[in-house]
Amino acid sequence: MGENVVTREALRDRLIRDLGHRCDELLHVARVLHEDIGQVLTVAGLHLEVLRQDVSKHAPEATMQVTDVQHLLEKAVNDVRELSYRLNPSLVPRSGLRYALDSMVGRLREESGATIRFLMDSKVHPPLPVSMVLYEIAEESLRNALQHSRGNLFELVVQPRLDSIILTVKDNGIGFHPKAAAEEGGFGLLWMLHRAEKAGVAVQIVSSPGNGTTVEAVYRDGSQSEETLRR
Repeated sequence: MGENVVTREALRDRLIRDLGHRCDELLHVARVLHEDIGQVLTVAGLHLEVLRQDVSKHAPEATMQVTDVQHLLEKAVNDVRELSYRLNPSLVPRSGLRYALDSMVGRLREESGATIRFLMDSKVHPPLPVSMVLYEIAEESLRNALQHSRGNLFELVVQPRLDSIILTVKDNGIGFHPKAAAEEGGFGLLWMLHRAEKAGVAVQIVSSPGNGTTVEAVYRDGSQSEETLRR
């Protein structure tokens, strides 16, 4: 029996690692498409517009051909953006953590009808990889709370504290035993913890039966520490 448990846990850990590598590869491709190829195509489009204006003055008969090429280039830009979005649909890289969290909370309010309070300090500006992980933690925690806690009040707060950024998700639900939940481990929880560890984010889950649940994610932000010292 012990061997079966070890084997199951080993297979689970390997699956999470492999999935993590695949996600990292997809995110890298998405960034290359959006930041490198997308920008090159955009710059090419600007040069092509200058060329079209010049051609229209000196060789009007060729203007239509240049315009046709512009349309093809515009389609290529749109296709690259669409592919980048499909590989990485998160709003965080495009709109920032605050907007992404606000949109997610609004969507969950509409889906569940629950009261969800959201507060994010304007001074919080974590690096993009950390922002994406904080978003995943917030979404996974809120969805779990809405589905299982039986609470009627939920709260998401992101704020600075000394040299750290703290994300907190709280509910006033029935609570649970975190140790037992970690051992039984739903894949969503395990994946969230794996992503957090890779990004240098420490996650703590505090709960007990009848006392609700608090999920706290802490990222030690060196830049904030330096700014505090300068003050």
